[in-house]
Amino acid sequence: MVVAFDTKTLKEKERVTVEGAGPTGLTVNERTGALYAADLNNDRLIELRHGSATPRYIPAGDGPISVSLSKNGRTAYTADQTSGTLSVVDLHMGVVTKSVAPGVGALSVATDERSGDVLVVNRTDANVTRVDVKKGVIEETIATGTNPNHVEITDGTAYVVDKSGATATEDTITRIRLAH
Repeated sequence: MVVAFDTKTLKEKERVTVEGAGPTGLTVNERTGALYAADLNNDRLIELRHGSATPRYIPAGDGPISVSLSKNGRTAYTADQTSGTLSVVDLHMGVVTKSVAPGVGALSVATDERSGDVLVVNRTDANVTRVDVKKGVIEETIATGTNPNHVEITDGTAYVVDKSGATATEDTITRIRLAH
């Protein structure tokens, strides 16, 4: 299920249950207010629009666990944990237009609004891959800590959370300055 909260009062506003779904990562299109949840169980995105009583389902890659949007909000990118791919999804047409294999263990995805490039955290490979999604090619692979878990981009800098594990005893953050 996906639950909406009022950010001022922190009270629950609405709850949408999608039977059999496994929602994982979320993102919101700030222009339209539409919410997109990666559905790990069903290889799709769940789109919830304000005022709509039923969700729309959009195909994604194999095992989407994280989702990010293009700057214009017309394209979604999913980190597909099962297949280890990045899927490029045309939200209007409701189809996957490209699939890129950035590395093993795709776990998190973020969009650099300045360049349009997409960063994918590859947990098993312990790196982040920068992908030119228009061309569908890998531009760069950057080593991180042992267990990269999540990536966020702001003001030309990517921040990657590295979770502690058997070989690392502390959580760390890797900072990556992106080229303009």
